Amino acid sequence: MRIKKLRLVVFEAGGALAMVLALFCLFIVLLYALFPTGTPLRELFEGSPDPSAEAPGRSVEATLAQLKRDVRFRRGNSIAWAGASEGLKLYSQDAVQTLDHSGAVISFGDRDRIAVGSNSLVVVTRLNAQDEAGPRSYRVQVEGEVRGHLSVARRLSLELAAAGHVARLKPGAARFKVVHHDDNSASLTVLSGEVDAVDGSELHVPANHALLLRQGVPVGPARPLPPAPQLIGPQPVRYQYRVLPPRIRLAWSGGPGEYRFQLDRTPHFEKPLVDQRLTGTEYRSSKLERGAYYWRVCRVELGHEGPFSSTGRLELTQLDRAPGLSVSFPPESSVPGPYTLSGAAQPGSRIFVDGAEVAVNRRGSFSYLGVLKAGVNLIRVEALDPAGNASYASRIVFGRM
Repeated sequence: MRIKKLRLVVFEAGGALAMVLALFCLFIVLLYALFPTGTPLRELFEGSPDPSAEAPGRSVEATLAQLKRDVRFRRGNSIAWAGASEGLKLYSQDAVQTLDHSGAVISFGDRDRIAVGSNSLVVVTRLNAQDEAGPRSYRVQVEGEVRGHLSVARRLSLELAAAGHVARLKPGAARFKVVHHDDNSASLTVLSGEVDAVDGSELHVPANHALLLRQGVPVGPARPLPPAPQLIGPQPVRYQYRVLPPRIRLAWSGGPGEYRFQLDRTPHFEKPLVDQRLTGTEYRSSKLERGAYYWRVCRVELGHEGPFSSTGRLELTQLDRAPGLSVSFPPESSVPGPYTLSGAAQPGSRIFVDGAEVAVNRRGSFSYLGVLKAGVNLIRVEALDPAGNASYASRIVFGRM
């Protein structure tokens, strides 16, 4: 009886195993039918071309002249993105993409460049590849923010494509800017030069004017740019502190509205430390480290950025030493009556004699006229610098008859 049960169990187990093997074979057959044998992965990766390598037989249209942080590129005949490097050659329909706090400069020649802002995508397409004798013609598709500078001697014509519209720059020197907004619209700003056509129709956008571009909406007339704000207060703005950085305030003229504020360590603003939109006419911060900064601001109206203000300067100086102080006191034994006390302190310090503030000249020199009484006189002098550091000097003078 037990032998029969054992045979039955073995038979059932064998049948189940045979069924599993049959299903596995069927799965393999189905897999090969759906996905035929291709190139092994190792051979595929070993044989894949380097995306940054030069393409024989293709014309180089531009070069990545400068990079900041994380910048990617994609060849026009590829779907794969790769990390970009300075000096990378760009061909027609190649794309350049910048990520957070990144940037790039695309050069078409010595003085013909486009600066790509952060979180932006640019595609450069040659429009007259078959015409090698005449000036080169390009279309630059923009998603994000770009700034362009074209020289008067440029041998290329340029079209800008953004938000479903195409604008053509008039030959000659030009400076322009394209900025996309959160509502999928874009602003085309002409700082110098001129746009002479939009979407194939004649439309003039002179210098210091801008167009608002919207997908599927006809382009309206060009609007003049808002004026540049004026900085308030003397420059540079100086702050001095002991331990904690001070709360700084930078202000400019202008009514209520939107402004773009930039702060950087250099006056070129290539990599701003602060680049933000503000709704007031001042910037405040208590997080800046000591050192020198440069700042500027522009007004924004209807999405269009006007010209920047003049460049201001901010200086934060940490003072952690007591100011120098030297005092010429009267003799320890003097005749009661008027006396003159003089001295010098670190320039910019305030001087107090017996609690009363004394006038100080630019060099830090001061004098004080006091009165000695008969008996013991304590004369106390305090120097206080702008950061709050203090120095003291005192003398006991006996007024003897």
